[in-house]
Order: sequence, then C-alpha cells, then structure tokens
Amino acid sequence: MKIVTVGLFTLFLAYAGYAALMYVLQDSQVFPGRETDPALVSQLRAYHPDFQDVTLTTPDGDTLAGYLLPRTLPALPAPSDDPATGEGTSPTQVAAPILLYFQGNAEEAASFFLWSPTELPRFTLAAVNYRGYGASTGRATEARVKADALAVYDALATRFPGTPIAVMGRSIGTGMAAHVAARRPVEAVVLVTPYDSILSVGQAAHPLLPVKLLLRQPFDVSSDAAKITAPTLFITATNDTLIPESHATALAAVWAGPKDFRRLAGGHNSILDNPDYWPFIRDFLTAVQNGTFTPPGRG
Repeated sequence: MKIVTVGLFTLFLAYAGYAALMYVLQDSQVFPGRETDPALVSQLRAYHPDFQDVTLTTPDGDTLAGYLLPRTLPALPAPSDDPATGEGTSPTQVAAPILLYFQGNAEEAASFFLWSPTELPRFTLAAVNYRGYGASTGRATEARVKADALAVYDALATRFPGTPIAVMGRSIGTGMAAHVAARRPVEAVVLVTPYDSILSVGQAAHPLLPVKLLLRQPFDVSSDAAKITAPTLFITATNDTLIPESHATALAAVWAGPKDFRRLAGGHNSILDNPDYWPFIRDFLTAVQNGTFTPPGRG
C-alpha cells in the first residue's frame, strides 16, 4: 500500500511539474522572438531599391520596426483626359493596393520579402515586427500585438489615403490578420495555416493538462470570424502537425465572409516551398482586386 501511495505521489509531482513548466514557458513558446538577419536585409535593399525601413511608436513608448516596399501602377485615364494629346487631370501613376503581412512566431518580418516582391509585383508590401522581434522593442503579448496590428494598419491608411489594404497572416499571425479584418475595412484576407484559437490548439496538443486554466494568451480567432465580411483565402497544409487542418476547418465554419479553402501538400513550414503556394495567393488577390472573385460553389 505504501508503494502505491509513493507511486501516486510521484506521478502527481511529475504532473504538477509538467503543468508548471508549461505555464512558465508559454510566453516564450508563443512569442520566442527573432533577430534581424543583416545579410538578408542587405540583399533585399540591393534587389529592391525602394525597399525601406518603417518605424512606429506605440502609446506606451515602445518602437515597432518593419519594412515597406511601395509600388505604383499606371492610372486609368479620367473621362476628361484627351486620348489624342494625353492631356488631362488624372495622374499617370497611382499607389498599388497594399498587402499587410503578419508573420509566424518564428519569423522576422524581412523574411516575407524574400519571395513576395517577385510573386506579387502589383502590390505594395508591408510587414512590421512584433515587439521583441527584429528592431522592435518591448515584449509581445496578445493584447499588445493586436493593438499594434491596428496601429500599423492605421499608419498605412494615413500614408496611402484611399488605397485598398488587404491583410495576410501566417500561423500565429492569422490571429492578428483576423483581428484587423474584424475592425477595419480590408479588401481581402489571406490566412496561411490558421487556427480557431491557441487554446484549442494547446488543449489538443496537451490533452492531460487544464490548458484553459493555464493559458494566458488564448488567441480566440473564432470570436472575430463572425464579424469579417471580406473575401478570404484559407491555405492549409496536409501534414501540419503543429496546427492540424481541423483547426482551420473549425474557423472556416464560423467565418462570415465569402471564402476559398485550399490544401497544399506539406507540413506547417514546408508548404512555403510548394509550387502552388504563391500562385494561389496571387490569383486570389488579383481576382478580389478585379472584382472577379467567386467563392467555390457559387456562380
């Protein structure tokens, strides 16, 4: 009997230690931070002369640092323009539609510009690091990064008045993209390996733990989903062991706006190398921009 008691007590201590470890380490697992890769940034500046740094000061005094690649497109002639002489009042160039990117928790914002400028040539591209990433100061929490995401959107809307803004998020960043889309007028939403909530993902990964009691940053995206009416592209990985497809399916089920759902072969990170990854995103954004997007099963 004493052996059984000792054994049960040992199991209890192991379980309590496991729970305590998950509680203490959760912030570093959600937002581990990422340093800037100077070589990558230098390479981006060499390939894209208009690639530029952007900074934003938060109300509590931290600095958000990221990158912007502005583009322009030929302007459509105004009705008053003279087609014979080319004279008129309309500008020759206008700001390209903006795609604002929210990165995964293991990314520094510059990594988004490795392929996106070539794959999305008709879009102005923007990405700003979370607090504690790159040159951004402070410590990231759910409340802070969500407030920061809105501030970045507002700064872009002020700098490029009247220019459509789409949002894109990958992994943890899909929560920020959804938060913005539920509160600001966005043209489109792209979600790569999205989740319904970190609580749901964490509980599935740790079924023996009371995750709801331990988790400080639940990231409930489902509560925003019902408010979003912008066209949305869901991209999932068929072999995603970090955020299984079931979480994206649950989110899509409560998503209010028109949506397309695309599955790519690969894992949570390897789908970025899938040859269909960028074409799916480019075709979706172009269709929304041209007013030709039709959700599957309609039209």
